Amino acid sequence: MPRPISTPPLSASAVSAPNRQDRQAHVGVHAQRQAGKVWVGVVLPVGKITCEQMRALARIARELGDGDLRLTVWQNLLISGIAQENAELVERCLQEIGLTSRASSIRAGLIACTGNTGCKFALSNTKGTATAIAEWVEPRLALDTPINIHLTGCPHSCAQHYIGDIGMLACRVPVDASGEDTVEGFHVYVGGGFGPDAGIGRELYRDVKAQDCPQLIELILKAYLVRRSDGTETFLAFARRHEAGALRRMVDAVGTRGAA
Repeated sequence: MPRPISTPPLSASAVSAPNRQDRQAHVGVHAQRQAGKVWVGVVLPVGKITCEQMRALARIARELGDGDLRLTVWQNLLISGIAQENAELVERCLQEIGLTSRASSIRAGLIACTGNTGCKFALSNTKGTATAIAEWVEPRLALDTPINIHLTGCPHSCAQHYIGDIGMLACRVPVDASGEDTVEGFHVYVGGGFGPDAGIGRELYRDVKAQDCPQLIELILKAYLVRRSDGTETFLAFARRHEAGALRRMVDAVGTRGAA
């Protein structure tokens, strides 16, 4: 038999860390490789857009960009080939049709599948709940780091709840002893990731009524801001640093202080 070939280990200088992703790079204004050109990431509210807005975006792309509209996995889109001096004009045009290229950390990473308004498998209104989360949380806390919140309507996980910082899987929550009468709700997971941070989220709360989800997400994020190790610790690192029981106690403590 041929002898195995032994390969000497690489020196530390020959090894580099994997590229880290800019998790908000899909929104806002960014320079292109072409000098003097930028592309603009447009925020679509939980991936929803009207026919009128689509036609207006086509006009913006044609008149101020290179004519292209590019889709992203984050349910937003990009307009490319814009002259740098026209970036503010593009933003004004977007605002005139009810859109923007600017988003908080909450909205920039908020993903929702079709939900039960358009899918027979979904158990809850994912887009409605996602919108309610953004509208409730944004005025109540300022988040200074990116956060991905993924809401999916069934175990098919089209919105990939298992790899979100916070993942939410739709369910029916019993409201009587028999369990026959139910309302829309979600199971809540934390600590999922992808790429260099790949990992499956862990269940933190089960059978949360949809109407209670915005307040719960607020408390989870407030617990993170209060208990993170320092200002650079991401939510993902924070969630993975603690067991589910400890995280629940932190969230409950924040809720108790708020009630007081």
